[in-house]
Amino acid sequence: MASITAAGTGSGLDIETIIETLTDAERIPTETRLANREVEIQANISAYGSLKGALQDFQDALSGLSSLQELAARTATSSDEDLFTVSAGSGAAVGNTSIEVTQLASNHKLISGASFADGDAAVGAGTISISMGGESFDVTIVGGSNNTLSGIRDAINEAEDNPGVTASILNYSDGAGGTLSKLVFTADESGAANNITVAVSGDSDGNDADNVGLSAFVFSDVNNGNMDEKSAALDAMLLLDGEYPVTSATNEFSNAIQGVTITAKSASPGETGLLNVGLDKTAISGKLAEFVEAFNALSDALDFLTDYDQAADEAGLLTGDFAARTIETQIRRTVSSALEGGGQFSTLASIGITTQRDGSLKLDSSKLNTALANNFDDVANLLGGENGVFSKLDERVDDFLSSDGLIASRNSSFLAQLKDIDEQRERLTLRVESFSERIRKQYTSLDILVGQLQSTGDFVTSQLDMISSGMSNKKK
Repeated sequence: MASITAAGTGSGLDIETIIETLTDAERIPTETRLANREVEIQANISAYGSLKGALQDFQDALSGLSSLQELAARTATSSDEDLFTVSAGSGAAVGNTSIEVTQLASNHKLISGASFADGDAAVGAGTISISMGGESFDVTIVGGSNNTLSGIRDAINEAEDNPGVTASILNYSDGAGGTLSKLVFTADESGAANNITVAVSGDSDGNDADNVGLSAFVFSDVNNGNMDEKSAALDAMLLLDGEYPVTSATNEFSNAIQGVTITAKSASPGETGLLNVGLDKTAISGKLAEFVEAFNALSDALDFLTDYDQAADEAGLLTGDFAARTIETQIRRTVSSALEGGGQFSTLASIGITTQRDGSLKLDSSKLNTALANNFDDVANLLGGENGVFSKLDERVDDFLSSDGLIASRNSSFLAQLKDIDEQRERLTLRVESFSERIRKQYTSLDILVGQLQSTGDFVTSQLDMISSGMSNKKK
């Protein structure tokens, strides 16, 4: 008997459809369950991403409010910004100081007394020694090489040990339709310490002390030199409160008054301006308004993610999630907490930040401004002191957002679950393949057996037909 090579050939049954249906029945329920679970986990990851973003925005609003140093912001004003301008850091003492700008800082500037036809005019050879600010360097000038005015300029500017002297050429009208040139030395930095002196040795004309050749650039002071001092090396000078002189190599004074930077703008001996340093209460009010807005945005985000809408019969993505509820509970508890030994103000409500029936915060600006005006230090201690409300809030949010915090832990758990789903899919594929192979063998055997039975039945039927036919012939 020939073997059956296709399922259903022997029995006439649609064996392939039967195998496919049974295989789908084995695969689809688990596959659907895994797919639904994956969608749920991905939704949770997205929800925690939204929560993390809301927490980061909330923490940004705490900036400038969570420490006493940040809260101790100062405003600094000048009564005459044509005389001086000011800025103040958090450590500046509150108060007024009279400022007199007696002298501005300047860079030392020398111009050669001798004039030259142009930058290519030959000057002489020898060694130029330049000193500034306690440092000195030598420039060797060689005849036929760099002994021109422009060659000397370049040699000075390109010297590797030049401490900060810039040489340049001044071209000016000679009054007769032509031009003449002079060599200029300028200190790169201002201040009395950056005074320039110039000495010459080995002048090619044989005289280091005349006004010819390189000697034309000698300068030790205004009374001893061949260069004209167009700008002296001066420190800036202030007189504080009419009797305390201070100096600076630049026009900026950063140490005259602790925490205050004063920039001198013009020298006016005998004329004073008033420097005022005060508490920057406006900045704190603005930051507290931003905090209330950020808290309400975070509250809305948490409500959206965790609340259950009975009317719509819809639940938030994180409804019932322990970690999300923990975050919300701890933040609200901290906001409503009281500061022990907080002085006049021990809660946010006492300075005008109250919780509404819907859980949002509201800022009473009038009450806040009164609190700031009456007792700024107690307000600052309530907000950013060692156990202040905002100090604690910042610490809580840091914990939530840290690499080993609640959000990171939940995300790690979700990623582990996604990995487990992938592994379950791999096992499902192997199981379904094994199942399909097993029932194919079973139905193939059944098909063969039914085919054999049908063949036997056909043979028996054929024999009976022959017997019946033979008996009919005998009766005739």
